[in-house]
Amino acid sequence: MRHYLAMADRLFMDETKAPVLDPGRGQTKKGYFWAIASDDRGHSGPSPPIVLFRYFPGRSGVFAEQLLDGFGGRYLQCDAYEGYDRLNEVVRPQGPWTLVHCWSHLRGRFVKLVRNSKSPIAEAAIRHIAQLYAIEAMVRGSSPDIRLAARKERSLPLVTALKSRFEKQLSMISSGSTLAEDIRYALNHWQGLTRFLEDGRLQLDTNPVENAIRPVCLTRKNALFAGHEIGAENWALLASIVATCKLNDVNPTAYIAEILEAIIDGYPRSRIEDLMPWRFRKASSQLQ
Repeated sequence: MRHYLAMADRLFMDETKAPVLDPGRGQTKKGYFWAIASDDRGHSGPSPPIVLFRYFPGRSGVFAEQLLDGFGGRYLQCDAYEGYDRLNEVVRPQGPWTLVHCWSHLRGRFVKLVRNSKSPIAEAAIRHIAQLYAIEAMVRGSSPDIRLAARKERSLPLVTALKSRFEKQLSMISSGSTLAEDIRYALNHWQGLTRFLEDGRLQLDTNPVENAIRPVCLTRKNALFAGHEIGAENWALLASIVATCKLNDVNPTAYIAEILEAIIDGYPRSRIEDLMPWRFRKASSQLQ
């Protein structure tokens, strides 16, 4: 699975807390599950959807760099967490990563503001962003060229108008307000937010990896914590298999049971491709 992700030109990344028991202190310490995903279904790409989790003891961007070591991609779709900024300058034969930021995160800031203050400016921003998502819904599943052409024709004028509106509004409101903070957030990350206008393969948000990471968050609430760091690493490994099965509409329990039986029965290593979750339906009849 890592091999496939390392060959992808565009990846999604996110991270979530992973409490781990720290026996020496009699309490838990905070680790993190980092997730990288590839999902080309938005533009009907040929590659299977995959998500891979890894456990690291912190949230520093150093771990993002370690996780992507040896990867050959160009675009990384992520939120605006500053830890990812170091990837802009990482030395690779193909150059540093190009960060693509998430409109869903920006929209969430304005939604929260409307909920708390009924701001008409925030409401207008939400409606503006909704128009971008409406365009994306129309071209979902289309080829990258068709998606890019629609974005150039319809999304680009919306994005240009929104930036102009933000700049004008920022000069008219209190610089210390939450609204000003949210608008500055948008303008400071504008280049990353508008990357989707460059390549029809890019998504408007990081939802593919966030949707994959959500069940892990729910499991964390039920399990409370991992017993130790090796347990957290094993948890991440199993979560990778389960989440990738779900992305490929495969029953994880059936998959794991049949794959383990096949391995025990001496399934040849040379045919490991047939054991991948996205090949499960085609290969399951050969595993008997």
